[in-house]
Amino acid sequence: MQHSGEDLIGTGTHVPDKADLAVLYREREEFHRTILDSLAEGVLITDHESRILYANARMKAISGYEPEELLGRISYEVLSPRKNWERMRRRLQERLAGSEEDYEHELIRKDGTTSWIRVEASPYRNAAGEIAGTVGAISCIDRQKSLERENEYLRTELQAGGGLEELIGPSAALARIRSQIGMVAGTDASVLIHGESGTGKELVARAVHELSARRGKPLVRVNCAAIPKDLFESEFFGHVRGAFTGAIKDRVGRFELAHGGTLFLDEVGEIPPDLQGKLLRVIQERQFERIGEERTRTVDVRLISATNRPLALETAAGRFRTDLYYRLSVFPLEIPPLRERREDILPLAEHFLRLHARKLRIKVPVLTRAQKDALNRYDWPGNVRELQNVIERAVILAAHGAFALNLAAADHSSPAAPVRSGAEAPAEAGTLAGLKEREKQMIAAALQLARGKIYGSNGAAALLGIRPTTLASKIGRLGLRREDFLHG
Repeated sequence: MQHSGEDLIGTGTHVPDKADLAVLYREREEFHRTILDSLAEGVLITDHESRILYANARMKAISGYEPEELLGRISYEVLSPRKNWERMRRRLQERLAGSEEDYEHELIRKDGTTSWIRVEASPYRNAAGEIAGTVGAISCIDRQKSLERENEYLRTELQAGGGLEELIGPSAALARIRSQIGMVAGTDASVLIHGESGTGKELVARAVHELSARRGKPLVRVNCAAIPKDLFESEFFGHVRGAFTGAIKDRVGRFELAHGGTLFLDEVGEIPPDLQGKLLRVIQERQFERIGEERTRTVDVRLISATNRPLALETAAGRFRTDLYYRLSVFPLEIPPLRERREDILPLAEHFLRLHARKLRIKVPVLTRAQKDALNRYDWPGNVRELQNVIERAVILAAHGAFALNLAAADHSSPAAPVRSGAEAPAEAGTLAGLKEREKQMIAAALQLARGKIYGSNGAAALLGIRPTTLASKIGRLGLRREDFLHG
């Protein structure tokens, strides 16, 4: 028997019987279900054992399951990683005790992939006023999480920026580097940048990234020389909470942060041997696992590496994996030290003068002829980075007084001597020649003792107390050949 809605809600002309009440209940239930299914959030209602009693239509988009597939199942067992089950049981007990909670959670979808969700969980009561279970309002926050990961990186590292215009100088060597960057940037080939510290390897990496199809994505830098040995794997691949002592929350690794973009491994030669195999696997298979997690993740990353060490020699000595070396150096780029491209010194100095004067809001100082000569004579063991530091310090002094260059840190192999008159020049030249010859003798003696070995605790560099890369460049400059000392 059909009744109008007016009759059913009562007008005083009809008293509903049991059949009427059943119809009213069904209509109201359909109405409430329609409302719940139209929500932009997922809704899960569970009992006191976390068994799913109801799931709205939105849960299919969030979890991949049809609502009917979820009914009767323990919510956290079907939708959460096993490692989180104990935590979810504790949360259930808190709900049953009457507390509400708003938390973020990693959900496992039907296809095995994961998705970040936000859950607003509240207890609900039965007709007797007793807490019978929980109601969870669920929203997907994958996009938000992605932005948070990128922001986390941007707080600690510079975002990719600058292209070929950042590579300043008219030298033929720099022109060759620009040309090589133009050739390789449009590909996804791995690039290995060789060069002494301070030559601008990161600028080259940024130029490759900015000229590539990945320029709209992150350029993520990892300084391999600054990572403690036991944290390399976590830094590269991330970890989950509780994976090891001190892992108080999930952490996204640099490979995952660079997804879709470029990963720049600075000082790649410092990667420990036991991690080199794992790095090779990621490069070959584009897959990895976070520490403490069984799920395999897929990543799309273009790799650029840099080193100030001769990796070919390190490979020959067994300190660096040969297969990894070849994977990293598909397209090698060599940046000569600043002393070998002296045409770039003054243009760089002028650039840094303008840059730092603008920062301090002062008039750009003008280099005198004597200052230019001093800059050109100095060997710049710290390369472009040292030049920038010298100019920045001079500009700071100029803001409070006289503009003066401080090249007192010059080593004895190439002192930045003051400009002298022509009568004094031969004496100065004689002094320099003597110093050069004495330095050559000392290096030859060290190479003799080390049997031609440069690197390591018993290498010539350690005997002389200087950096191996510095020694390697001096050997070539002084006309020595390491091969002549290999047999003692």
